[in-house]
Amino acid sequence: MIGTLLRFISLAAFIANAIGTGEAQTPTRERFGNATAGVSLVRPAGWHTASLQDIQANRERVRLPDRDLQLALAKRATAPLFVFTKHAEPYVGLNPSIQVTLRPLGDLAGSAPVSLLKIAVAQIQKAFPDFEYVTPVRTAQVSALPAAYTKARYTLKNSDGHTFKVLGRLWVVPRGAFMFIIGMSGPQTGPDLSEAEFAEALASIQIEK
Repeated sequence: MIGTLLRFISLAAFIANAIGTGEAQTPTRERFGNATAGVSLVRPAGWHTASLQDIQANRERVRLPDRDLQLALAKRATAPLFVFTKHAEPYVGLNPSIQVTLRPLGDLAGSAPVSLLKIAVAQIQKAFPDFEYVTPVRTAQVSALPAAYTKARYTLKNSDGHTFKVLGRLWVVPRGAFMFIIGMSGPQTGPDLSEAEFAEALASIQIEK
């Protein structure tokens, strides 16, 4: 059961808010923290904070080829701790986003980060038939903790019939009985590629041990 939930929440993180988020807060460069989860990061300058209501609405607009996955994404995926977007909504096009989620590991506690991420990627590949690795699953480090990372291209469809060519980045960071899932997504090319902003946000993450 926990393995299945891991796949669903990793899928949600990989999709993030690529199809819009709704009203955003005033954008400033500041550190956001969650004391209960023991994590904080700096929102890139000029970016916006999405509401949980808008995140849920976006998940429900995603169209996946598998009906069970579709329902799981809308009904069972855990709400993220933070979601930041580059552009204020409404925005026409693919809106770059950063998402951080915390999940219990259950019977997967103690598993290597690479093993956890490979479980997640198997479900992501099922959701997106044209899924293609840019960077295969590999070891990484986030806030001095062992992690796993991958980057991939895929096509996302929504309920309006639009398609988006997405470049997604995903990190899994286990910590004791929990894991942080960090998703960053945006277009594959152009001025909104946002590699510098994503790298800045990743480097700013602080996780209490």
